Amino acid sequence: MTCAEFPETVFERRFGTTIGEFESIAIANAASDDATRAALETCDVVIVAHESGRKAMKGAEMVRAWAKGAKRVVCLSRVGVNRRTRRPFDGQNKPAKAAVSVGGMSLPIGEPLDGGVGALDAFAKAEETLRAGRATLGYELSIVRSGQLRGNGPLLLADYSARLVDNLMDVKYQDIFINVGDTSEGYTKRLNLAQFIAHVSTTRADDAPEDVAVLSVVTETGMFGEKTLTEPTDRERRKGYDMAKGKIPPPVSTDVIDRLLDEAIAAGP
Repeated sequence: MTCAEFPETVFERRFGTTIGEFESIAIANAASDDATRAALETCDVVIVAHESGRKAMKGAEMVRAWAKGAKRVVCLSRVGVNRRTRRPFDGQNKPAKAAVSVGGMSLPIGEPLDGGVGALDAFAKAEETLRAGRATLGYELSIVRSGQLRGNGPLLLADYSARLVDNLMDVKYQDIFINVGDTSEGYTKRLNLAQFIAHVSTTRADDAPEDVAVLSVVTETGMFGEKTLTEPTDRERRKGYDMAKGKIPPPVSTDVIDRLLDEAIAAGP
C-alpha cells in the first residue's frame, strides 16, 4: 500500500504526520536499485523490515552486496522459521495467495504470490544471506521475530471482519512479551513491533540480541488447536480508546522494552 491510497485525515491519525512530511524523510526510492545502493553505502545502521518474506530476501541481498559501512543490521523475520516443518508453522509456510472478491468479501483464494515461495522459507533465506554478509562485511546482526502480524488501525482495503480483528488487537493487547531465540508462537501488534525495532536499532544497538522474538499474544498449538497463554490488557487501560475515531493506544514505552529485554537476555534461549 502506498501513501496515496490513504485519505489524508486517516493517514494523519495512523502515522501522526501528513503524507507530504512522511514522504520528505525518504532518502531513497526503494524501487530504484541505484538509489538504494547509494543510500546503503552511506548507512551505519540498516533495518530490513518487510512483511513479505520474498521482499525480505531481496532486501537481504542488497544489504550483503552494498551495505559496506554498516555497523548494525536489524532484520524483521518470523517465529517458526527454524520450525517450519512442524505445526502450526507448516501451514504458515504455504505460499500466500492473491485476494479475490467473493460476495463482498476479500478471500485469499487467487494465484500464489511471491513467486510461490513459502513465507517462512523466504525469511530463512533472508536470514542466511544476512549472516553470510556479516561474515564478510563485519556488521552486528539482530534478527527480530514477530508472530503473525495484526493491528495498527483500520485496514482500508480489507473486509469488515479483518478490520474488527485488527481493531480489537490494537486496544485489547497493548503489552509485549520478549524472549531470546525461536521458541515461541503467537501474534504481534505492528505498532509495538515498530517501536521495538526502532529501539534495538538505536538506543539498544550495542547490546541487542542476535535472535529475539516479540509477541503481543503468546499461544500454543496442541492436539485440539490453538490455546492463548497470555492475558489481555486490563479493562481500565483499555477505556477511552476507539480505533474508528482515531483514539489509538500509544506504543509500548521504551522503559518497558528495556526491562523486558534485559530479563530475556538474562534468561537466555
